[in-house]
Amino acid sequence: MERKAEYCLTQIFHYLVNGLAAIVFFCCIAYSGYALWDNWSILKEPDQVREDLIRYKPANEEELSYSFQELKAMNPDVCGWLTLDHTKIDYPVVQGTDNEYYLKHTFKKTEHVAGSIFLDKDNSPDFSNRKSILYGHNMKDGSMFQGLHKYENEQYLETHNKVYLYLPDGQSLTYSVLRCEYVNADSDTFWLGEPVETSQLLLSTCGSDSSKRLVLFCELPEKGEESETNGEDISIEVF
Repeated sequence: MERKAEYCLTQIFHYLVNGLAAIVFFCCIAYSGYALWDNWSILKEPDQVREDLIRYKPANEEELSYSFQELKAMNPDVCGWLTLDHTKIDYPVVQGTDNEYYLKHTFKKTEHVAGSIFLDKDNSPDFSNRKSILYGHNMKDGSMFQGLHKYENEQYLETHNKVYLYLPDGQSLTYSVLRCEYVNADSDTFWLGEPVETSQLLLSTCGSDSSKRLVLFCELPEKGEESETNGEDISIEVF
């Protein structure tokens, strides 16, 4: 009887251990599945936001005012729309009261690691400064400003040397790409008071480490002049 009782207790113990192991196993599977879904959702959201907003992109100058009325109704901080052909860079541009908020918030002001494409807080929102700087994250999924890294390829840069910026006041600006280069994060490049000969638009994203930034330098041809950038005088520099 004692052996039988001992055997029963042993079996019950084994059942409990196996049951607990099965519960732990399925909990791990469920958690892993949730983690994968959560990561996918995080990576997918920037594309989803872009897809939701792309229908508000001004198709022509006649639509600029109407499109921006709709965009401003969603976010009063919008100050433009930026397009670089053959990249995912096709986003509304915002400007905050600091350069921190839109690092972690989307155009719809939801908190997200991808942030937004935003204009430097000290720039004029009508892009009338001689130098205007736009910032965006270098996202691994190819969203935001990750596409700037394509311009590290000299051949690509030579054949994709136009940047388009649409403004709420009806202006449609076409910039010519001058060069693509890495600069130090504390470089005078980001000093808006730096003297420049032409109106410039700088697109900045993360470099290979926190001390570097990849910057695409673009210029706005003077009124009445054709851009002299035809794949010539374009360079890629690494510092």
